[in-house]
Amino acid sequence: MPELSIIGNQTIPEYGGGLCQIATTLFRAVLNTGLPVTDRQNHSYRVSYYERDGNGKYIGPGLDATIYSPAPDFKFVNDTGHWILLTSKVQGLQLSFTMYGTPDGRKVQIDGPKILSSLPAPAPVYEYTSKLQPGQTIQTDIAHPGGRTTVTYTVTHADGTVKKQIFNSYYEPWPARYLVGK
Repeated sequence: MPELSIIGNQTIPEYGGGLCQIATTLFRAVLNTGLPVTDRQNHSYRVSYYERDGNGKYIGPGLDATIYSPAPDFKFVNDTGHWILLTSKVQGLQLSFTMYGTPDGRKVQIDGPKILSSLPAPAPVYEYTSKLQPGQTIQTDIAHPGGRTTVTYTVTHADGTVKKQIFNSYYEPWPARYLVGK
């Protein structure tokens, strides 16, 4: 089924849309394991359901990951020196990943997400079309505030080595869009 994808300056249904739920969920699972992330891109605008954890608790923007062929992509590295088993599970509307491996004593700290700045959504955009009855209006996109966030990901290894990654996200302020019959 076609699902929503952000293409250029519009949100449109297309086949393969919605796959970012997989990337976002896997990104969060990888952070919880202490593995290094080598490629991650946030969405163009703030997607409200990615601002909640798997139990519906608000965590804020900045822990999402988007994928689209051929790019952007989400990538991480298994630096444990051992095999990792990655399993997935869908239960109702919830997707989860579980990662199994050989414990090596690493400890993880995730500081954030922290909102650095906020921008209100811009004024609505109206596009006039002859495909609708005169005066008929259809909303094609909803407004989203923009802003910048940061997450600091710190992994402390058993030998005391500390590795930090900072994930900065910029979200465009996104206007509501309407089609109006002329």
